[in-house]
Amino acid sequence: MTAIDVQSCFDILLPFQPVRRIELGLGDNYVFDVVMNSKYVAASASDHFIRVYDLNTLQLGHTLSFHTKKIAKMKQVNENFLFSASEDGTLARWDLRIGEGPVQIFQYNRPLSAFDINCNDSMAVVGTEFVSSTEEAEIGFFDSRQASLLSKFVESHGDDVTEIQCHPTLPAQLISCSTDGLVNHYDVTEFDEEEALISVVNSGSSVNKAGYFGPNAEYLYCLTHQETFSLHTLEGDLICDYGDIRNVGLVSVDYAIDCSYDSISQRFYLVTGNNEGDINMFHVNIGQLQHCQTLKAEKGHSDIVRSLSWNHHTQSIVSGGEDGVLCAWQAQSS
Repeated sequence: MTAIDVQSCFDILLPFQPVRRIELGLGDNYVFDVVMNSKYVAASASDHFIRVYDLNTLQLGHTLSFHTKKIAKMKQVNENFLFSASEDGTLARWDLRIGEGPVQIFQYNRPLSAFDINCNDSMAVVGTEFVSSTEEAEIGFFDSRQASLLSKFVESHGDDVTEIQCHPTLPAQLISCSTDGLVNHYDVTEFDEEEALISVVNSGSSVNKAGYFGPNAEYLYCLTHQETFSLHTLEGDLICDYGDIRNVGLVSVDYAIDCSYDSISQRFYLVTGNNEGDINMFHVNIGQLQHCQTLKAEKGHSDIVRSLSWNHHTQSIVSGGEDGVLCAWQAQSS
């Protein structure tokens, strides 16, 4: 791996400023995940509840109660529907217009650790933790209209599935990643596990997150639990290995939060954090990271930021962390 060039470039993004901040009053509990649409912000916490806030005021609208164990992931699929997957073995669909119990429940027989819904909402895909009794981690495929199990893959991963992401325009394609170090790319037009696997990236380390990016979602990114960062083609070829992001040098980085692709400007960003609650944003070039800005303020975070949701169309960001704080940031026009 060659050394990665790291530069400062403050004219790529408009400056973000904190516009709202609330302490959720969770006591010893903290925020796991945050997602938003044009009206709401949803935050899952370590007490197994999901709280839905008004985006403009961050006032609590309603609390969603269903899961009995840790909520592993949440995703906002469109303006109306929120999905949550839990270690209790359930994937729940919530209608945010109602604010009551789930409107649909997908039941699996193992703790869920990851999921996604494909681009036309015809299939829900779940990933499980590794079960020592069977020495398997599974990927399950549901008909999302009937909540019926279509198929499952039991040989693709040998440890916990950490992320599943469906292709944004091709309903039969998806990727999965795992603590076994693999990022798998599938086409499940037919549910044949061996034939469905298109390509494999072996990161050499436990994978934390992976996802598609690019104008046609033709590339993959990979973030590991060792805080390494790499880019790949859908065929599994390495594009660039950035190594350990904690060594960028310009700013303090302790961990990656996630990556975010802006389809409007066709720019790709790496978002990182540190243990003091600072959020750093890097524009990603091949062989180079450009530090754009730091989200840091008296009205920001004071501890690890667990999750961040970035709406590129409105240039707004919501973040949540281990300090039990929810922050809203807005780009300021020049």
